[in-house]
Amino acid sequence: MEAFGSELERRERAVELVGEGVPKAEVARRVDRSREWVHKWWRRWSSDGPDGLVDQSRARHRQDRVTPLEVGVRVLEVRDALEANPVANVGSLSILASLEREGFSPLPSVSTIERILRRAGRTQPYRRRQRSGIRLPLPVITGPGIWHQADWIQDRYLTGGIKFHSLQISDVGSHGITATQYQHRYVRNAVDALWKRTWPFLSIPQALGTDNAFAHTTHKNNPWTEWTRLCLFFGTEVIISPPGELGWTNHVEAVNELWQSRTIRTRHFSTLDELRTGSEQACWWFNHHRPILDPTVHGTRYPAEYIAAHTDQLRWPPDINLADHRDQKGRLTLGLAPGRVTHLRHVNNDHTINVTHTTWPVPPTIPTGALVTATITTTDQTLTIRHRGEPITTHPYPIRDPITTGYYPPANHGLLDHI
Repeated sequence: MEAFGSELERRERAVELVGEGVPKAEVARRVDRSREWVHKWWRRWSSDGPDGLVDQSRARHRQDRVTPLEVGVRVLEVRDALEANPVANVGSLSILASLEREGFSPLPSVSTIERILRRAGRTQPYRRRQRSGIRLPLPVITGPGIWHQADWIQDRYLTGGIKFHSLQISDVGSHGITATQYQHRYVRNAVDALWKRTWPFLSIPQALGTDNAFAHTTHKNNPWTEWTRLCLFFGTEVIISPPGELGWTNHVEAVNELWQSRTIRTRHFSTLDELRTGSEQACWWFNHHRPILDPTVHGTRYPAEYIAAHTDQLRWPPDINLADHRDQKGRLTLGLAPGRVTHLRHVNNDHTINVTHTTWPVPPTIPTGALVTATITTTDQTLTIRHRGEPITTHPYPIRDPITTGYYPPANHGLLDHI
């Protein structure tokens, strides 16, 4: 093994030996380096001659584009303004959307905004929400007015200790939302929220999904609650999730979390009227300024604009005063219209399911625990059970109420008939 005064001398000797025909493995042994090392410097010498044996700079050949100072300043100004708004999102996409709306140019990318925030020490730790690992066979909805989901936020308290409940309703296709607060979780209050707040803004959907809390209001001798009657009369299928199973109303569950984080978790409300005002402010921002949609798909980032663009294709409440359709006891007198009420259920160990406080048999060919849909159809007074989209059994479901003509006809096919 030879001795060398410098690394450059070692490289020069290596390429000299290779040029004399010495095998590279033997050259590697003589200069005390690996065969790959010998091959590397022989390749560089063959390409660039003696200059190829000199160390090359490891600096990056491409320099990052320098963000103009005015862009960084404006990004931080917008971030300050969003942070001062108690209902606003403050992330990079919200900042980009604000810059778009004000006509700022040149628009930075989301990654550039994130880099500006990071360098200014304005980033926030990301909190990953725990999600269920269960994959549900939910349909993909991209248009407004197809599927709404409703859920109650229950048993919350105002500053003075007064209990309240908030009914949240979301449109899956547009991400538009409404939230209405009441002191009591009555079905009549839910009907009031649908008619006065939700449908005038989100439109009347083809289907409306709820969790099992709405099913608990269904008495065995009167399954047609005001909520169900209103939906059927205006052509909306009612979908009721399996008891105690999350995920079927995941859209509105996410709205629940968002609404609480922008209202009752960060602000104090002494009265129900104060809370309603704060809730209206939050919902207005969510619908008009929350950049949740993909503009390349929906033509806009904002739910309210997306809904407005489809106004002519959606169904809207007519000029009817529901108070004129209540009896002396305040009960809604709308007739029972043609339509469907679909219950999602898992097959019990005895091959039955429970729907409207009644046990219904399921063929033994359907395994225990399997998910089925049980659809009550008012026109032919039947309850049809489906598994994986195929009807497996149909039972008579007598209805004492006369079936009247609804204002809007129901959809031809159920939203979850494929399950």
